[in-house]
Amino acid sequence: MTKSFGEVLDKYKGIGPGFDFLRIGLAFSIVLTHSFLLTGNDAFIRGSIFWFTEYALVPMFFALSGFLIAGSAQRLSLRNFLINRGLRIVPALAVDIVVCSLIIGPIVTIVYHSDYFTDPRFFKYFLNIVGWIHYELPGVFQDNPSQKVNGALWTVPWEIFCYIIMSFLMITVIVKTRYKLLAVTAAYVVIGLIVQKMPYLLPDTIKPVARFLFMSRGSQLITAFLMGIVAFQFKAVIPHSRWVFAAACLVCVAAILTLDSRAIESVINRPIVITSLVYMTVFIGLSEVPIPAFFRKGDYSYGVYLYHDPFLQIWISAFPSVFLYPKYGALALYAVGLPSALAVAVLSWHFIEKPILGLRKKFSFIAQVRGVEDGNQGGRVRPLAVKS
Repeated sequence: MTKSFGEVLDKYKGIGPGFDFLRIGLAFSIVLTHSFLLTGNDAFIRGSIFWFTEYALVPMFFALSGFLIAGSAQRLSLRNFLINRGLRIVPALAVDIVVCSLIIGPIVTIVYHSDYFTDPRFFKYFLNIVGWIHYELPGVFQDNPSQKVNGALWTVPWEIFCYIIMSFLMITVIVKTRYKLLAVTAAYVVIGLIVQKMPYLLPDTIKPVARFLFMSRGSQLITAFLMGIVAFQFKAVIPHSRWVFAAACLVCVAAILTLDSRAIESVINRPIVITSLVYMTVFIGLSEVPIPAFFRKGDYSYGVYLYHDPFLQIWISAFPSVFLYPKYGALALYAVGLPSALAVAVLSWHFIEKPILGLRKKFSFIAQVRGVEDGNQGGRVRPLAVKS
């Protein structure tokens, strides 16, 4: 007899055995995609079946996040929920911004240090810590195909937006009422369909905002996040079935073959494709998937996602003739860039993220909920200020 998501989750005492694999697997896959994009292989990625990596990877991270934090959102007060989220996200992000601006930037910049440290772009770069994204530092990576110091930061404001949405769901208690939650999620998708297919119904003044909120690539992440929460709320009735998983995979294969990269900013496909991705995400997270013991010592996925872009850019800047060689250069970049990012991620987890997360034990609410939040995942939930 097929068990439900809820029954499987109960079997493992709230700890999905495959989520560790899923997090690190998604992070590694994103690094591979960015290895191609940062070396000028955009046309190859977006003009081939590999376009789907940009469509699927980050939304799966957001779906994972929605599913895992839905439980803590029901147990904790809004204040404690936001404190937990802040302690998980901000410290490592702040260190990344400081390292890029005060160490990497001055080393690789092609401008005089006097100009570097007085340039407005240098000061604006620190706004990334609060989610106001700025990609460039003066004279940094100017000869690379992309001048963005860390393009992966694009997901940070969308992640913050998702937590604002979750805060609203908590205040209104909608997060505890699954049919109201389903209605909110459905309404978000339907409004997006209206914005896309019947824009004439909207005043011209709000069309740009509506497109941004409901049709943009970031809105795709909101859809996945909400669907992840819905999956958690309906976990008692959603089957953990290999047949359903296979059907979801077939939907994705069909999308790969019949759609293209424009689908990322199209709402029409989302009810089917994003739903399939969410199911696949949770199914894998609740399945026993082998993973090297090394990756069970900490959640390195956030660090890999957060730090990989700057280190890929450093390698490209140092050895352009090697890593800008068409296609094969991207594979070589991945071979050296991934270990670099992973090494820094390990340091980040053990010396920054884990000690900061330990501070949560000093708050009384941790004792009240009898353990760490995020579905007892060891505080390791992270979409990853999640980009592709």
